[in-house]
Amino acid sequence: MRMRWLIKGSARVRRILAFIWRSIYKLISANRASASRSVAAGLAQHIGEREEQQDAYRLFPLEETGKKEKQDFFAVLADGMGGYAMGKEAGILAVETMVSAYAIHSPLTSVPKALGRSLQLANKAVYELALKNDLEWNVGSTLIAAVIASGKLNWISAGDSRVYLYRSGVLVSLTRDHVYANRLYEQVLAGTLSIEEAESHPERHLLTSYLGIPSMTEIDANQTPLALLAGDYVLLCSDGIHDDLSEELLEVAFKFSPQAAADYILQYVLAQQRPYQDNATIILLAYR
Repeated sequence: MRMRWLIKGSARVRRILAFIWRSIYKLISANRASASRSVAAGLAQHIGEREEQQDAYRLFPLEETGKKEKQDFFAVLADGMGGYAMGKEAGILAVETMVSAYAIHSPLTSVPKALGRSLQLANKAVYELALKNDLEWNVGSTLIAAVIASGKLNWISAGDSRVYLYRSGVLVSLTRDHVYANRLYEQVLAGTLSIEEAESHPERHLLTSYLGIPSMTEIDANQTPLALLAGDYVLLCSDGIHDDLSEELLEVAFKFSPQAAADYILQYVLAQQRPYQDNATIILLAYR
């Protein structure tokens, strides 16, 4: 009996050790593969039916900000708030401040912390722009940013611009819109408001977080980097784009190069011929 137990036990140990070795081998292989991966980008933008372009963006490999890894990418997109004053100026200032702040962060600072600090500095810059022009609470911008470094993705968001991940035919929003509708649905769950009242509320689309306010606490960001797989796409877009995104549309678009895909998506949006089409901007990052 004891001998049979020892034999069975040793066989089980061998299976466990074999499993551990296979896992380690896969991890090493994945790390080697990620080191050889690259990021290809595409970008498309249109003014829509608005008087001026209030979307702003920056997109480049991270070595242009002084970082060293060639396959790394940094993308920032801001949507100046059209219903407020100085929307164009706010969007541009938000992006430029975000980029310059991130570019000088210490190598000892983690990506999530660097993004968070950079976002707060961008918020401060837009808020000071409002104060300088006696427009407190009347100047604002959304902002999203994504960093791909060593095969891993970090993002941050304030407002209702969105960061998406498209993987194996499935489109997932990585960010949450910071809009009043969220609070309305909390009331629905609490039983103090009906779903019909929430969905018809005239202020459901109002932003509850954006750049240009004294203290910004409602922020979306991941603290644990998301490991990317070959074939993944990361999308950043303003609200002039995201209502038209679908898995069916992207399945067709991603048969083309990233730039051609971005152009295809934008043309699809414009083909809807909405009379009040907002500024539309989309950034695609294809992980290969």
